[in-house]
Amino acid sequence: MEKYQKYNLSLQLVVWISAIVIGAFQISINNRLKNLQDVVAIFAVPDDGAIQIHNVGKVNLYLHKFELPGKVHNFERPRLLPAGTGNSAYNWVPLPTGLKDGEEFDFKLYLTDNFNNKWIAEMGGKMGMKTSVINGKEQKLPIFIVWSYQTYKKDWNF
Repeated sequence: MEKYQKYNLSLQLVVWISAIVIGAFQISINNRLKNLQDVVAIFAVPDDGAIQIHNVGKVNLYLHKFELPGKVHNFERPRLLPAGTGNSAYNWVPLPTGLKDGEEFDFKLYLTDNFNNKWIAEMGGKMGMKTSVINGKEQKLPIFIVWSYQTYKKDWNF
């Protein structure tokens, strides 16, 4: 073999190995991007007499059931939580009942996505009391704060 042929063969080997390494990295990047596209994320916001449920993920979700202190509800037909709508589209669940001032609570939402994957969203909150003057009378009114813990994929059945 001539010197030129050895260099050429060595260069081809280096190019071939580099292509394999770069290809493996590209597959890893593509898989990560695919997972980011299908992200499921839910957050809750207190509202007057209810808790707003917002879908901030990238896929449509369907609410099948919620469990709150004092209230458990299975929907006969699941409720749509559309993706990518910001604050313009949300669903709601009622506030928990029977709580004392300063008491914290947890609640769960049972969801599915467009791909029939099952999800559970765990959230929490706290009830407090606020004193307000209404029609010249001082009244104590409940106020709520809520937060989201996590949303995870888990097979559930009712």
